Amino acid sequence: MTRTTTTGFRKALGQALTVTVTLMICGAAAAAVIGGFSIIAAEGDAAPGVAAPRTSVGVMSVELTKGYTVTRRFTGQIEAAARTDLGFELGGRITEVLVEEGEVIARGTVLARLDTSALIPERAALEAELAALAADAELAQLTLARNDALTERGFASVAAQDDARLTLARVEAGMAAVRARIAGVDVRLEKSVLTAPYPARIGARMADPGQTAAAGQTVLVLFDTEPARARVGLPPELAAELAVGDHVTIALGGEELEATLRQIRPDLDPNTRSRSVVVTLPHGAAPVLGDTVALLLTQTVDDPGFWAPLRALREGVRGSWSVMAVEASPEGDRTFPAAVEVIHSDGNRVFLRGDLPPGARIVAEAPDRVAPGQLVLTQVE
Repeated sequence: MTRTTTTGFRKALGQALTVTVTLMICGAAAAAVIGGFSIIAAEGDAAPGVAAPRTSVGVMSVELTKGYTVTRRFTGQIEAAARTDLGFELGGRITEVLVEEGEVIARGTVLARLDTSALIPERAALEAELAALAADAELAQLTLARNDALTERGFASVAAQDDARLTLARVEAGMAAVRARIAGVDVRLEKSVLTAPYPARIGARMADPGQTAAAGQTVLVLFDTEPARARVGLPPELAAELAVGDHVTIALGGEELEATLRQIRPDLDPNTRSRSVVVTLPHGAAPVLGDTVALLLTQTVDDPGFWAPLRALREGVRGSWSVMAVEASPEGDRTFPAAVEVIHSDGNRVFLRGDLPPGARIVAEAPDRVAPGQLVLTQVE
């Protein structure tokens, strides 16, 4: 019985020790958890006391204007003061072409010739016929003179006198006809030589010696050596604002030149619905014919707004735009978004319209670096 009592006492003592150890471990764990929460809370309370560094941004002031100017470019083409597709009026075989492409020639320069070997004997035959008729005319004059003398003396009839007079008239008419035929041959000889109608530069050469050319077929293309012109199509409302003699600016080969407005066409191009204007290029300009040229026209648009760098824009949803404005607050300069409308773009600048008052400050570059409501350090650009 004593042994049974001892065994029960030991089991009760072991259970008590187990419970005590378990309670001690749980208390230590609870103390560790409480201590960790205390440390975290202490650190959390200290964080607001550390100020975050402010972003430095460049700002500019809004300057409202009543409108803006825009330079519009209208493309045209360089053309010669005159262009002639030159050819023979008569057909025939070409014997000579005396000029080369690109050559500068004076007025009256012989350019090409046709074969005239058939015209020379024809003219000689006509001259011989004219000489025979001249002899007949001389005989008719002598006969008429004798008949006149005999008629006055009463030895010849009036009929013989009339016959001699009409014979002379027929011979003289025949001589006139032959002279006209000779003149026709001379015209054909003259038209067998191609000459320059004005000082020109040779363009395309379309035929060579030995080639048979039809009447009117182009043999050479000539361009006038006078200052070149530019033909530009303009909207009718802009063309109506110009006048002949106005000085305009053109862009040619990367250089801007002053030209003179020469003509304004009264009609519209049926394809482009534009109105053509012709400007005379200044002396000294050496453009390539057929090259493109741009006519620069400056317009003033009455639309209030302000200029800003293109980099100051922020893209929003559905095609909207905004700028990051800066306002003063008790804590310092603070940013806020302001909606704007893009009216015109000019390279790296944009003309904007918005509700910002004159003198308002906006972030001039990289507004995406700052968030709405953020405190910033401003620097005037």
